[in-house]
Amino acid sequence: MRPLTLALALALTACSSPGTHTETAKLPPLQSQCDFVNYHHDESVNVQGPGKCTTDCDCDGVRSCTDGACAGKARPDPTDLAACNSPDYKWNEEWNGGGAGTCANDCQCNGTRHCVGGRCQASPAVGGNSAYTR
Repeated sequence: MRPLTLALALALTACSSPGTHTETAKLPPLQSQCDFVNYHHDESVNVQGPGKCTTDCDCDGVRSCTDGACAGKARPDPTDLAACNSPDYKWNEEWNGGGAGTCANDCQCNGTRHCVGGRCQASPAVGGNSAYTR
């Protein structure tokens, strides 16, 4: 397995492992934006019922609350290497285990940002996408 393929698979596997919510998604109590690949929520315990929702924060990953039900795919396929370098890839760098903006690979950086020397950096080709870093 190529190193980048392995790194992506490990990052997304860790993201989908049970019990990683507190490790990867350090969600503030009044967080209003939850549509991130690294946001983990167990939809089976929703007050409204399994898979039912009131807001996107009741849905796992980048799934959306549509007409009271969670819809869409929570995370990209871990074998899709292009997915984590897409402008549509939403990763909240503040929740990274080593601190805001730290990374082990490109998939721990938002959109088209790249992991350089353990830090998420703007992509020179597109001017970067730091909309989800603060």
